[in-house]
Amino acid sequence: MKSYDVISTRANRIDTPDKATGKAVFVDDITLPGMLYGALLQSPHAHAKILSIDTSEAEKLPGVKAVITAKEAGQVKYGVSPARYDETVFAVDKVRYVGDEIAAVAATSLDVALEAVSRIQVEYEVLPAVFTVEDAVRDGAPQLHDEFKGNLCAEVHQEFGNVAEGLENSDIVITTEMKSKRQDGAFIEPQGCIAEYDNSGVLTLTSSTQVPHYVQRTVAMVLGMDIGKVRVKKPYVGAGFGIKASANPMELACCILARKTRKPVKMNFTREQVFMYGRARHRFHHTITTGAKKDGTLMALKHECWLDHGPTPSISGLPRSITLGSLWPLTNRST
Repeated sequence: MKSYDVISTRANRIDTPDKATGKAVFVDDITLPGMLYGALLQSPHAHAKILSIDTSEAEKLPGVKAVITAKEAGQVKYGVSPARYDETVFAVDKVRYVGDEIAAVAATSLDVALEAVSRIQVEYEVLPAVFTVEDAVRDGAPQLHDEFKGNLCAEVHQEFGNVAEGLENSDIVITTEMKSKRQDGAFIEPQGCIAEYDNSGVLTLTSSTQVPHYVQRTVAMVLGMDIGKVRVKKPYVGAGFGIKASANPMELACCILARKTRKPVKMNFTREQVFMYGRARHRFHHTITTGAKKDGTLMALKHECWLDHGPTPSISGLPRSITLGSLWPLTNRST
C-alpha cells in the first residue's frame, strides 16, 4: 500500500510553537513611537435624532490631538453587501442602536482619550424603538431607514414545483414554528487596530481582522484613497468566528485619526463594545408547513423565514423574509 505525505496524516499547525511559548504577537502587543490612543463616543439610545454635537470641551483637554465626527469622516456609505450599503463611520442625523458611533478622539493616553469622550456633549431627541422582528414589521412601526420601507431590507422568493398542489394532495399537513436565538462569538481577543499614515500618503492598518482584503477595500472607499495606497496587515488573531469578517467603524475611525494627526493611532474594543457591535448569527423565525401521504411520502414543504440582524441591512440587516417552497414526488424515486 502506498504511503502519502499529506493524505491520511495529521497536518501540523505552524503557529502552535509561537502561541504555546508566548512569542505570538497580537495587535495589543504592538507599541509604536509617538503612538496615540483612540476612543469612541457611542450612543446610549436605541433610536434618536442627533440635534447637536459639541466637541469644544473635549478639544480643550491637554493631550487631545484630534476629535472627529461625521463632519470630518464624511458620509460615504459602506457595508458587506454593495446592494445594501447603508452604514457611515459615524451617525449623521440619528442613531439607530445602542453603541452607534458618534465621534472619536485621539490623545496621548487612553485615559485622556476616554476623558475627552466623556466631555463631548450630544443633544438627542429620543425616538420610539423596535427590538424584535414582530415589532419592526408591524403597521405604524418606527422606521429606522427611509430607504427600507416597513423595516424590510430584502425579500426573496424561491419555488420549485407546485407547492399548493402538493399540499392539496397531501393526507397530512402540519405547520410548525421555531425561533432560534441570536448568537454571538466570545473570542478571546477583542477587536483592535493600529493605523499609520506616512509622508508618502500610504496608510497602513494593522488589524485583528479575518479578512484583510475586505478591510483594505472598505478603508480605501470610505477614506477616498487609491487602494494601492492602503495596506492592511494581519498579525496573530485571537479568534473571530465571522464577527471580524468585515471592516468595523473603529478601524475606519482609527484610519481617519491617523491621517488627521500624522501619528500612529491605536484603538481597541472593550468586551462590552464587542457585544454592542457584534455582527453575529441572526435570530431566525421559521414557519414550516409540511405535507405528506399516509404512507410517509413527502409531498410538499413551504418554509417562511424571517432573519433579524437589527439596524444594519448592509450585513443582512433588518428583518428579511425568505419564502421557500418545494415539491418532491418521491413515489418513484429510489436512493
